[in-house]
Amino acid sequence: MILRILKIIVLTVVCAILLSIIGALCYRAYLQYRVSESRAIRPANGIDSLERVRIGGIDQWIEVRGDDVNNPILLFIHGGPGIAFIPLAGSFQGPWERHFTVVQWDQRGAGKTYASNGRKLQRRTMNVAQMEQDTLDVVNYLRQRFHRQKIFVVGHSWGSVLGLWLAHEHPELLYAYVGTGQLIDTTENDALAYRDALRLARSTQNAQAVTELESIAPYPTTQADERKESVARRWEGKLLGPGPSVPQFTDTKRIMRDVFTAPEYSLGDDIGFMRGMALSLEMFLPQLTDIHLAQMGSEYRVPVFFFEGRDDPFCRPAAVLDFSRKITGAPAEFVWIEDAGHFPFFEQKQEFTEELVNRVLPLAR
Repeated sequence: MILRILKIIVLTVVCAILLSIIGALCYRAYLQYRVSESRAIRPANGIDSLERVRIGGIDQWIEVRGDDVNNPILLFIHGGPGIAFIPLAGSFQGPWERHFTVVQWDQRGAGKTYASNGRKLQRRTMNVAQMEQDTLDVVNYLRQRFHRQKIFVVGHSWGSVLGLWLAHEHPELLYAYVGTGQLIDTTENDALAYRDALRLARSTQNAQAVTELESIAPYPTTQADERKESVARRWEGKLLGPGPSVPQFTDTKRIMRDVFTAPEYSLGDDIGFMRGMALSLEMFLPQLTDIHLAQMGSEYRVPVFFFEGRDDPFCRPAAVLDFSRKITGAPAEFVWIEDAGHFPFFEQKQEFTEELVNRVLPLAR
């Protein structure tokens, strides 16, 4: 009798778990449908395409969206490293799609691309030189796929390293390059952000911030130190970033909601989003200490724009402004985005879009 009761209890628990899983999957499918409907491309000449592309010996994923497939192509190179933007772009790029054919690319080791390839293979090939080659290959794929001689590129944070390299080394492929949250020199930038945060902590008598920031000195170090970087980034964000009224791109709940409800992502892709971030940080954090883009030289042969948040706590805009003033050979414009930090395309969507449309888009004509 007791055994029979135990069997019934176990069966009931199993059924309850299965029903919960089925209910969660159905709810997820419903949310994905709602997102898909809200972002649907309505014009007859529009494009909404999710594509698996063979790049650099692995399958990589791009999403192509826009109201008119004949509009100029704009490739967004996401940051992180490893923060895939295919599931996140809906929070900011809708207005761009009226003027550009916008391409989001989950890089090697990120998002759908991570989930579609073996971890060991990606680990062996995740280095800056390979990522630069991947960027070049994606640009050339888009040029061939859409029969274009040139495209636009927007690079953000880590993606701005790849984007600025592309602009310098392959200007013939671009109408213009736009950097935002631009990283020029990792060591110089980290030292500047650290000094700014410590100076502000002292001037505002923030004892906890002073104590924790002083505890990681000297900073930055020649070798990557994840603990020290975590302390520095946390206080830089609190002290130097935009005020609480500015929407926070890094809100964890919003990011998880966007990933979970993204129509482009399966559950496996959701897991890949998280694992890809961890792998990318593990692989690239030591390599980022060697980023010194000024060493490429100051001469450019394609227009370069920097759309920088006034209160970017991580990639200090003063360093970018100084770099922009040294560029020769092609127009270089620096644009302040007020009340914005490291994600001005999200924090000030309308202004960022207007700058893209008014300053950058005409170069395609």
